[in-house]
Amino acid sequence: MDKWTTWCFKLKYRRFVNIGPNNVVGKRVHIRPFFGQKRVLKLSTAKNVRIYRDVLIQGSGKITIGYRSFIGSFSIIGCNDEITIGENVMIAQSVSIRDTDHNFEDTDKPMIQQGTTTAPVIIGDDVWIGYGAVITKGIRIGSGSIIAANAVVTKDVPPKTIVGGVPAKVIRSRG
Repeated sequence: MDKWTTWCFKLKYRRFVNIGPNNVVGKRVHIRPFFGQKRVLKLSTAKNVRIYRDVLIQGSGKITIGYRSFIGSFSIIGCNDEITIGENVMIAQSVSIRDTDHNFEDTDKPMIQQGTTTAPVIIGDDVWIGYGAVITKGIRIGSGSIIAANAVVTKDVPPKTIVGGVPAKVIRSRG
């Protein structure tokens, strides 16, 4: 990761990003806006944020990343409403964070034609999200929490709590 790659990223995606000072963006980080939606994808970061290589950020919502947080390689952020990532958040490799689900209730209609449902995702400060974890729509992760590797988070996580499993369950409290 270097300043040249970060500069090229800012230039290429200047319509969609507001990158703070001292940030580093790795190679092959892509922004994929979903056009034809009510909103246009917006990514905003505080300073000292790191987005490692091969990350995909897509959708039509608003993404905010706090001071000194990082997103590991091969992660995907899918946002059509709003995703807020707090300060000092560590997101390991291959993590999926999405604020959208496809509807599927009408069995007489193809799922692709049934639309989507969205709900904001809020990740508090000082959170560690382990390798391969999945954060689903409408989730609030409290500050100081740890999400174990490969966990699938389908319910809110209280502050200073360790969760793991599929679906994620409380392992223990940190406080």
